[in-house]
Amino acid sequence: MNKITKASLALVVIFIAILLAIFVQSLADEKKEYVTDPVIAHIPLRADLDFPSPFPNPDDPTAINIIYILTPTVDVKANVSEGIVLPEGIIFVQSNLPTGQTTLSKGKKYRYDAKIRVVNPGRWTFYVSPGVYGDVSLFEDWVTAGVQGVFDISKLPVEFHDIIDVSEEQQDILMGVGKKWLIDYSAQEYGSEEFDCLQISGNPDVSCCGCELLGYSNSTLHDKYYFVIDEDLHTNETRVRNVYRWAYQTPSGYQPKPVCEEITMKGGGNGE
Repeated sequence: MNKITKASLALVVIFIAILLAIFVQSLADEKKEYVTDPVIAHIPLRADLDFPSPFPNPDDPTAINIIYILTPTVDVKANVSEGIVLPEGIIFVQSNLPTGQTTLSKGKKYRYDAKIRVVNPGRWTFYVSPGVYGDVSLFEDWVTAGVQGVFDISKLPVEFHDIIDVSEEQQDILMGVGKKWLIDYSAQEYGSEEFDCLQISGNPDVSCCGCELLGYSNSTLHDKYYFVIDEDLHTNETRVRNVYRWAYQTPSGYQPKPVCEEITMKGGGNGE
């Protein structure tokens, strides 16, 4: 076999290898379009809450300035003004939270400022969407506060995963809550469904879970919903706090990369 023939064979082998690599990569890309990531990665919007200094303010000891930061991991449409849910013991003094559906772009940070006032003595917990809780206490005209946030489960030690797994019984309860929400929302029925949940918050008073539901029609991914569901451990009241929907099948056809939308019920926030 002469040198030219050997070189030609080598080029053919290289060409075939390149074609195989392209084919394998295209399969991987297609899989990424149709198969979702694990549940723990699917909160499409990260919320952070902070209480800036001075805190508390000696000139206004029952008021608290708060910073509310949203960081989307996908392009998402959300009603930011409904992102902070206050109990009856706390009121807004001022805020710059935008109203109505606002498009938040992937990878950007959105900062909002507000001031709240504690009007009734005692300990209060307020919700910050999604999955973050502010603990505020008022005793003798003096306020203290703290934050319980969503865990970044992907960065936790492996042995800690067992602690935050949701039991089969609890998952059945959460699935019932999620399915009821979908019925109230008039979502379509699917040929088959997959449902999975993990605990995403360590608040001692409120157990917060992230649940993903995939709906398939004719074996094709039709819709993906992500629920943030919490249970008050004192009252055993379970409610849907946030719902995010990816609409894959739309009137214009199948959308491999749909924009995520936070869904709210008429008259207020999710589950209210």
